[in-house]
Amino acid sequence: MEHKRVWTNNELEDLVRQLSLALEATQLGIWQHNIAKNQTRWDEQLQRIYGVEKGLLDVVWLESVHPDDLVAAQTIFEQAVDSRCDYASEFRIVTPEGYVRHIRSRAKFFIDVNSDPCFIGAEWDVTEDVLRATQLAREHEAAERSRAEARHAADHDYLTGLRNRRAFDRLLDEDLGDNVTEMALAHIDIDHFKEINDRFGHAGGDKVLKHVAHIIRSVVSHDEVGVRLGGDEFAVLVKQGAERLHTVVTAIRAALAFPVEIDATSVQIECSIGLTTAPKSDANTLLSYSDIALYEAKRSGRNRDTLFSPEMAAKAAASRSMLETIRRGIENSDFLPYYQVQVDAKSGQVVGLEALARWASPGGLRTPVDFLELAAMNGLLEKLDDMILRKVLSDLAQWTLADLDPPRVSVNLSAARLEDPTLPQKLARLSIPKGRVSFELIETIFLDKLSNQAKANIAAIRDLGIGIEIDDLGSGHASLLGLLELKPDRVKLDKLLVIPAGHNVAPRTLVSSLVQIARALGIEVVAEGVETEQLADTMAKLGVDILQGYAFGQPQPAQEIVSHFRSRDPHRRSACAIMQP
Repeated sequence: MEHKRVWTNNELEDLVRQLSLALEATQLGIWQHNIAKNQTRWDEQLQRIYGVEKGLLDVVWLESVHPDDLVAAQTIFEQAVDSRCDYASEFRIVTPEGYVRHIRSRAKFFIDVNSDPCFIGAEWDVTEDVLRATQLAREHEAAERSRAEARHAADHDYLTGLRNRRAFDRLLDEDLGDNVTEMALAHIDIDHFKEINDRFGHAGGDKVLKHVAHIIRSVVSHDEVGVRLGGDEFAVLVKQGAERLHTVVTAIRAALAFPVEIDATSVQIECSIGLTTAPKSDANTLLSYSDIALYEAKRSGRNRDTLFSPEMAAKAAASRSMLETIRRGIENSDFLPYYQVQVDAKSGQVVGLEALARWASPGGLRTPVDFLELAAMNGLLEKLDDMILRKVLSDLAQWTLADLDPPRVSVNLSAARLEDPTLPQKLARLSIPKGRVSFELIETIFLDKLSNQAKANIAAIRDLGIGIEIDDLGSGHASLLGLLELKPDRVKLDKLLVIPAGHNVAPRTLVSSLVQIARALGIEVVAEGVETEQLADTMAKLGVDILQGYAFGQPQPAQEIVSHFRSRDPHRRSACAIMQP
């Protein structure tokens, strides 16, 4: 019996040692609470976890619990006491050194040998696990936020915050909902945006883009979509059809009526808008149709709304075909100058030539009316200007080598090219003979004053010995402010003003006034569209310096115009003396 008791004691000691080793390895702290006597016993590991030395019967657990967790922890314990059931709890404690630790607690209810209700529990420090989980949660949240930002960046325009073309295309491919039967689209393009960029720089252009985007956001409802398609093009997608689209476009127009301030300058923003509708099943045709309508709006004068029609599609297809032919013509150098003489109104001497672009197309010789508008709308005017200028310089060189004495030649220069900061360097490389070439500005200077870049380019052009002329004076395009800014060498009276002056007092009075203004500024005046002897005499009497028109010859190629050089007789007293039959 004694042997058996020794064996049992040894076995019990082994079991205690194993349990102690297990508790030490797991760093579990053990406690026991006698509910009847309100006494708690803590083992050494639990004392180390709490960082305090506890007496065997001290009841001080709640003194260490974090103030923010105190009520919850105490409530869980009291509910377990009342129900006499097992419980689990997690809470924070504050050590005497001020460290916050996260504790996990598990307890079981039992009745001891004295029939007292008790709890025995284990607690362990899970601070590292909690902090690791918190860090992982933060990293996961950051990753989700980053992915959301990446998705937003991929689907939205960085400058305006509107959806981009990628998101718009995907939207048209998605299911738009059973309640949607008809889609409508407004395709918006800012008129003269390049000129705004040229004058105010990209910062000014960005301000205009943001301004238009703000207007779009302010008028669309929650189920409508505002899009920046790219560049200065925007779109508004409406799911309620044509009537709602009309309301949206009307609101956009009303907002555009208020100018935007750029560099302390009030600038009126105008837009061309192409409109179209389509069944939900045909949503992908919206953009192609609205693009055709937009093109028609711009072709018809800009700053207007145009609704798509099938006839427009046929016209657009023809324009696209023509545009491709024009592009090939530029690549093949098929454009060349034809020259029209300009004569002195008093002596009849040939004093100048205007180089007019002609296109030796596969279908025959074409005038600017067939290609100039398309070229300008598609950014080809600068290439065309450059090609004509180079051919003019080549003709001048050949005439000079042939001992001919060619007069000054006026060559068109687009307003866009005038804003090119590299223009002076490009011209300098061409070795343009001084006094032989003038640049004629053929486009409206639509802003109130020239940009600093344009002014600098004009000064550099003049330093190269190239003259400056303004076309269409009196047509309402070239303003007197433009005259003061440019101080050109010559201005050309528009033929729409010149021709009526031959038989009408009002335009004749206007011509006389313009001549006086130009003379006061030291500017020569050229009248174009002079087709009769009577009109030539009228223009001469009104003080016009130079005459141009069919009365003196139609535009001719370089090899034919040379016959007029020999007509440069300073003794002729009448311009009509060299009139063509």
